[in-house]
Order: sequence, then C-alpha cells, then structure tokens
Amino acid sequence: MKRRWRRVLLTVAAVPVVAATVGAVGVHEMTTGELDHGTVFTQTSGQLTVKPGELFSIEVFAYREAGDNWTMATPVPDPAVVRATGDEYVDDFGIKDLPGFGGTGDLGTGGHYYFTFRAQSPGRTTVTVHVAYRDELGGTFSGGPEQTKRQFTIDVR
Repeated sequence: MKRRWRRVLLTVAAVPVVAATVGAVGVHEMTTGELDHGTVFTQTSGQLTVKPGELFSIEVFAYREAGDNWTMATPVPDPAVVRATGDEYVDDFGIKDLPGFGGTGDLGTGGHYYFTFRAQSPGRTTVTVHVAYRDELGGTFSGGPEQTKRQFTIDVR
C-alpha cells in the first residue's frame, strides 16, 4: 500500500516538472530561430567590417503583428562581396506577453528580423533593408519603427 502511494505522489510531482520543461523548450525554440546568425550587428545603420568567409547578420527590431515586415531592398548587395544566406523573424517572448501579467496577449513585445550573409571576397557593398509598405507611403507611423529604411556599408577585409 505504501508503494502505491509513493508511486502516486511521484507521478503527481513529476507532472509539473515535465510540463515546465516542455514549456521552456517551446519558448526557447520560439525565441532563437532556426538559422545560425553568426556575428550579429544591431546598429540601425553604418559601416560593418567582416572577414572573408565570416557568417554575419543584421538584426532589426519590429512589431511584425503591426505590419513591420522588413525585407531587403533593391539593389541587392554585390554577391562577389557578400552572399545572402537567409532571413527570418524571431519573436521576443516574455512574461509581459501573457494576459494577467500586464500584457494584452495581442501584439506582444515584438521581435527581430535577422538578415544573414556570408562574406565572400574582399570588397565593399551596400545592404539596405526596409519596411516596404511604410517606406512607399512616405514615413513612420505611431507604434512602428522610427526608420522605415536602414542602410549598411559592408567592408570585407
């Protein structure tokens, strides 16, 4: 009889631990993305210096749920200098996103776009990212990014 109660108590104690572990893994997967971002540059514009063969990303904050969909603008960077390897949006997820903890559960805390590149040969090129529809409409909007276009000069040395 004692063994039976012990098993029941162990099972009851294990359920929250398993649930917490599964939840933590889920949040981790939501907030890290699938791509290797390499060296991450977070400034809003300027000059970046990388080495040939280096993997690097340009990170841009956005509220995608509010329409902040960043894309790479044309002209694209010179592929002899840097090669685009992918881009992705990664949600920020925090306690503030949950209703009852100060969040509405609607727009959340936003997230980040990562534009990832592999440096090729020494040289210089330009990468421009923008929120296309806001850029075309001519400006910023309340709740949106302070800039609708960001430009980076990439030096591969």
